[in-house]
Amino acid sequence: MWRISVHSVRHYWALFTGTFVALALGVALMGVSASALAATWAVPKPADAGHPSVTLTDGTGTKHTLSGGDVDLGGVQSVLAMAGVVSAFVTVVVVTGTCAFGIALRRRDMGLLRLAGAGGPQVRRMVLGESLVVAVPAALTGCVVAALTAPTAVEALDGTGLSPVDLRPGPLLGPLVFAAFSGLVLAVTGTLAASRRAARVLPTEALREADLDAKAMTAGRGTTGVLALMAGGVMLAMTPGAGAEAATPLALSGMLALALAATLLAPVYLPPLLRLMALPLRWADPVAGRLAAESVRTSRRRTASLAGPVLAILTVVGAFTTVLSTTGAATEADDRARTVAQLVVEPARGERLSPSDVKALRADPRVAAVSAPAELEVAVAGPYSAWKEQAAVADPSALARTHRITVIDGSLGRLEPGTVAVSREFADWYGHRAGSTVTYGMFGGRPVKARVVAVLDGGSAVPPLLLPGGAPGAAAPVPSSAAVLLRARDADSARAVAAELTSRLGAERVRVVPSAEWFGRASADQERLNRLVLGVLTVPASLYALIAVAGTLVMSYSRRGGEIAGMRMLGVSAGQVRRMALWETLSTSALGVLVAAGVVALGAHSYRGALEVLDGEAPLSVEWGMLSALTAACVCAGVVVSLAASGRLLRQAGVAMVGSRQ
Repeated sequence: MWRISVHSVRHYWALFTGTFVALALGVALMGVSASALAATWAVPKPADAGHPSVTLTDGTGTKHTLSGGDVDLGGVQSVLAMAGVVSAFVTVVVVTGTCAFGIALRRRDMGLLRLAGAGGPQVRRMVLGESLVVAVPAALTGCVVAALTAPTAVEALDGTGLSPVDLRPGPLLGPLVFAAFSGLVLAVTGTLAASRRAARVLPTEALREADLDAKAMTAGRGTTGVLALMAGGVMLAMTPGAGAEAATPLALSGMLALALAATLLAPVYLPPLLRLMALPLRWADPVAGRLAAESVRTSRRRTASLAGPVLAILTVVGAFTTVLSTTGAATEADDRARTVAQLVVEPARGERLSPSDVKALRADPRVAAVSAPAELEVAVAGPYSAWKEQAAVADPSALARTHRITVIDGSLGRLEPGTVAVSREFADWYGHRAGSTVTYGMFGGRPVKARVVAVLDGGSAVPPLLLPGGAPGAAAPVPSSAAVLLRARDADSARAVAAELTSRLGAERVRVVPSAEWFGRASADQERLNRLVLGVLTVPASLYALIAVAGTLVMSYSRRGGEIAGMRMLGVSAGQVRRMALWETLSTSALGVLVAAGVVALGAHSYRGALEVLDGEAPLSVEWGMLSALTAACVCAGVVVSLAASGRLLRQAGVAMVGSRQ
């Protein structure tokens, strides 16, 4: 059967081109993502002798030595890992759908093989052989593309500023082997279920059926779709009560599971919905509209395969952009609500305020309170491990005056050397409460056991660990900014006071701005960073999905020559055929967009319920510009390819097309 598989691929090269392109680009996409992640792992670590360290003992008695001053690549690695998840998800949906669609388009050929005496196992081996004939060169091509583009991708990643150090391309062998193996597995897996179904087709049934079987749902596909639907529903139902830390993975995983379920179950619900959407077309364009409605009703597999890439990429992009944007908007809204101080003071040059500037602020008669937390990094020991954590040395009473902070447990009145206050998030995550003990250490110092005297709810104003002034090992840390609370009589003239303080302290040393203005600038900076992250996450996968949409349409029209020729012979005009293709593409893409919007809206509503904003509801932030552009690109790609493909078929002679080989 291997020779038949090779000849079949050569004979139906136009049909297998879509599978080849989808798989090659999917392998390239996964290879580039893996190579970029490998580049972060290949960053040389400095010698420990040049950086202070501290040794902590966890609850099991195991000692851990952590060094300060190491380059923190956790942020960029998280972004690249999420980009890999996005790429892998879109690749799985597109490749498996394309492979199954290619088999579904050739059911009549399978029936002819059965009539010629081929048994079910032989048909199955032939189909699997075809997938290998296409998958092996596609995987190799994808590896070549990944190897050529990986250095450019790493250089572009350096240009975003997401990495704290310049990255250099790491070893490519491991990422390319992983990508090629994943592509081969996807191709074989995507063909396996379809090959089983093709092997069970009776010869007479195959000869009587049209090019696409209306019974597109199999038991395996339906079961997997229902399980994904249940899993996604459960995860989104758990999201509102999971807390901010656990809500993000739950919401993202839930939306991806629902997107997978919507793709698998598409042959069940898409055709009826599309017929409803096509009712106005029957009135506005009776011939072309009716043909388009019947086409999407009878060709369920084709309809699902065309809507699948649109649904998948819009759900993925919508999920990640909405979660990231909503998180930033909720954090900003909570910070604004909690900030009582009217002014924010930052250094004009450098990263830290001088102690003399903080002292001068506190001595000003118009100032009621100044909170200037001095951020620092510490090592913390837990029951089973040790890790780095963010902390700050601050006056808790001043911090409580400039920000709205709630004491959940304990009291700030007892905060002194040998004690520590923790944030509510830190306490919930690691199980601390007032009276428990936290073991931490400054880098270059010795471990300290401190008693937790307060659990504070203050949003981002309260770091995970709040240390008192004079904490062991905290040698005069310097703050990076200060919040200034003015006296009641001067509160209404905050902008004038800010200008006077800047002039008196020296504009070359500090910058004093009203809190509202500072939040606006910080919001713009955060939005710019979010757009960079979203670009890394979604742009490569979006381009891949657009190509997949075009490839699926090319596959579809490669087998519709006889159908269109029959329409022409029955008197359907060329313009009506083109409008039929247009209505099919527009309605299928529009329904894919609507289903994706429903999944993202459901997930965003659940995620929003897990976020807390002081005295209010978390705002919902949606990247309308990015999603609108992606939607328009998907629709335009589908329309252009469908019109071009239908036009090519119309240019062929009708009678010759009927007799042409399929």
